[in-house]
Amino acid sequence: MKSGAVMRKSRFAEYNGWKIESSPTIIAAQRLFRSGVVISRATGERFVFTDLGNRVYRWQAYERGIEWAKQWIINNYGFERRSSFL
Repeated sequence: MKSGAVMRKSRFAEYNGWKIESSPTIIAAQRLFRSGVVISRATGERFVFTDLGNRVYRWQAYERGIEWAKQWIINNYGFERRSSFL
């Protein structure tokens, strides 16, 4: 990647029936993006998480939010983990 090039990353993802929206907050004084995420599904469950770490670039904050959300879904609603113990 060339120096100064902009990397485009989608802020939306779907995972195991959940919709994930990465929503970083800009910290202007420090020139950083604080990762955050909104996780929801059709049953009406909705979770909002903020302060998931600071990143230099917006696309890094998007990636961090989406990856964090996927792991949260696995930890809290993941059936593959539970079924492996049967």
